[in-house]
Amino acid sequence: MPAKSLTSATDQTIQRVLRHRSSREYFKNGGWTSDPQDADNFADVVEVAEACARYGLIDVELALRYPSASTDLFCTRIR
Repeated sequence: MPAKSLTSATDQTIQRVLRHRSSREYFKNGGWTSDPQDADNFADVVEVAEACARYGLIDVELALRYPSASTDLFCTRIR
Protein backbone atom coordinates (compact mmCIF):
# COMPACT_ATOMS: atom_id res chain seq x y z
CA MET A 1 0.00 0.00 0.00
CA PRO A 2 1.54 3.35 -1.00
CA ALA A 3 2.23 5.90 1.68
CA LYS A 4 -0.37 8.57 2.29
CA SER A 5 1.15 12.00 1.96
CA LEU A 6 0.47 15.27 3.69
CA THR A 7 0.09 18.11 1.26
CA SER A 8 1.00 21.71 2.00
CA ALA A 9 -0.87 24.79 0.92
CA THR A 10 1.38 24.96 -2.14
CA ASP A 11 0.58 21.33 -3.11
CA GLN A 12 4.06 20.02 -2.31
CA THR A 13 4.13 16.57 -0.75
CA ILE A 14 5.47 16.37 2.78
CA GLN A 15 7.41 13.20 3.62
CA ARG A 16 7.46 11.39 6.97
CA VAL A 17 10.93 9.90 7.44
CA LEU A 18 12.93 8.43 10.33
CA ARG A 19 16.27 10.03 11.11
CA HIS A 20 18.97 8.73 13.44
CA ARG A 21 19.63 11.47 15.97
CA SER A 22 23.38 10.92 16.31
CA SER A 23 24.42 10.19 12.73
CA ARG A 24 21.69 12.34 11.10
CA GLU A 25 21.19 9.56 8.52
CA TYR A 26 17.76 8.53 7.27
CA PHE A 27 16.18 5.08 7.54
CA LYS A 28 15.92 3.04 4.34
CA ASN A 29 14.95 -0.65 3.99
CA GLY A 30 16.45 -1.71 7.32
CA GLY A 31 19.60 0.40 6.87
CA TRP A 32 20.63 4.03 6.66
CA THR A 33 21.25 6.58 3.93
CA SER A 34 22.61 10.11 4.04
CA ASP A 35 20.24 11.12 1.22
CA PRO A 36 16.78 12.05 2.58
CA GLN A 37 15.29 11.58 -0.91
CA ASP A 38 16.14 7.86 -0.69
CA ALA A 39 14.63 7.39 2.78
CA ASP A 40 11.52 5.33 3.42
CA ASN A 41 8.40 7.51 3.47
CA PHE A 42 5.94 6.36 6.15
CA ALA A 43 2.17 6.66 5.76
CA ASP A 44 1.55 7.40 9.45
CA VAL A 45 2.99 7.11 12.95
CA VAL A 46 1.74 3.53 13.24
CA GLU A 47 4.10 2.53 10.40
CA VAL A 48 6.89 4.46 12.11
CA ALA A 49 6.30 2.60 15.38
CA GLU A 50 6.16 -0.75 13.55
CA ALA A 51 9.50 -0.05 11.83
CA CYS A 52 11.11 0.96 15.14
CA ALA A 53 9.90 -2.26 16.79
CA ARG A 54 10.74 -4.51 13.82
CA TYR A 55 14.30 -3.22 13.42
CA GLY A 56 15.00 -2.41 17.10
CA LEU A 57 15.65 1.23 16.28
CA ILE A 58 16.80 3.56 19.07
CA ASP A 59 17.91 7.19 19.12
CA VAL A 60 15.63 8.04 16.18
CA GLU A 61 13.26 10.89 15.42
CA LEU A 62 10.39 11.42 13.02
CA ALA A 63 11.19 14.19 10.55
CA LEU A 64 8.71 15.94 8.26
CA ARG A 65 10.22 17.40 5.13
CA TYR A 66 9.47 18.78 1.70
CA PRO A 67 11.29 16.69 -0.91
CA SER A 68 12.85 19.84 -2.39
CA ALA A 69 13.83 21.37 0.99
CA SER A 70 17.39 21.43 2.22
CA THR A 71 16.35 20.98 5.87
CA ASP A 72 13.67 19.13 7.81
CA LEU A 73 10.54 21.05 8.76
CA PHE A 74 9.86 19.39 12.09
CA CYS A 75 11.48 16.63 14.13
CA THR A 76 10.27 14.78 17.21
CA ARG A 77 12.03 12.06 19.13
CA ILE A 78 10.42 8.63 18.70
CA ARG A 79 12.70 6.23 20.61
